[in-house]
Amino acid sequence: MEEYNRNNVNRIKKLIIVSIFILFLIPTILCICLMLKLNSLEERLDEALTGQNKATSSDGSEMYNADIYSESAVAEMKDVESYDDIEKGDYENDSLSSNDLADGTENDVKSNGKKVYLTFDDGPGENTNEILDILKEKNVKATFFVIGRDEEYYDEYRRIVAEGHTLGMHSYSHVYSEIYADIDSFKEDVTKIHDLIYEVTGVDTRLYRFPGGSSNSVSKVSISECISYLDEQGITYFDWNALNGDAVTENLTKDELIENVMKYVRKNEGDSVILMHDLKTRHNTVESLAELIDILQAEGYEIVPIDDTTVPCQHVKDPALSVMDEETE
Repeated sequence: MEEYNRNNVNRIKKLIIVSIFILFLIPTILCICLMLKLNSLEERLDEALTGQNKATSSDGSEMYNADIYSESAVAEMKDVESYDDIEKGDYENDSLSSNDLADGTENDVKSNGKKVYLTFDDGPGENTNEILDILKEKNVKATFFVIGRDEEYYDEYRRIVAEGHTLGMHSYSHVYSEIYADIDSFKEDVTKIHDLIYEVTGVDTRLYRFPGGSSNSVSKVSISECISYLDEQGITYFDWNALNGDAVTENLTKDELIENVMKYVRKNEGDSVILMHDLKTRHNTVESLAELIDILQAEGYEIVPIDDTTVPCQHVKDPALSVMDEETE
């Protein structure tokens, strides 16, 4: 009997030890998995933001593209520091910082002769009216490259036009595999978004932005062929030479978004076309907008919408430029 009790006690001890071991092991394994996942995401982000991968487009032209994330081509622009090189200290030490504006510091900065085009992709959506409210308050006009939405957002299409902003096409479906399956699919998609905009707003828009940009590496059809079609239709396409980085992640703070934009704008020799997103998951972009406008204007930039007189920013025509994009939704 005594031997039996001793065996039971030993079994219980072993069970307790094993249980304690398992209780420590499970969270340890979970922590390791999370750390590996985080490291993987950081590596992917670093590659997206700083690593250029030389590629060849479907039409045989040489381009610089990075890996595709969430159906979007991401790469770094020529002669511009990567996001990793953008330090808050540099921004805070600029002659005009966001804190200066917030404190009401007066700055009589005259025009520097450069124009800035604020462009928003992927709308209309839940943030569109808030973006429009800010633009109205600041008396600034922007450009919206929109996609196909149902009747729920028809008023947003109309409001964009009614308040003097420019309306452009950004595809109807925004599904890469459908839009870029072949040239006929591309044509069909362009026609569909053009007709929707015309029927809802009366605007016969002749502006287009390729999903993923003109230098994307996801298209199965020659981008040159797509461009030729747009030319035939009298449609001008626009890429960008500045961006806030909201395409890569939704976790950037408003200050980081502003810093990213200003790094590009200040380095651009001429005008800047800024890529941002009108997406539900990108509310930080909305939160950064008013302050971004204040800083741009205080530093002498003229903020205007794209129109017929705007010189197009096009990546394919300048393959030495690489780009950053976009659409995670």
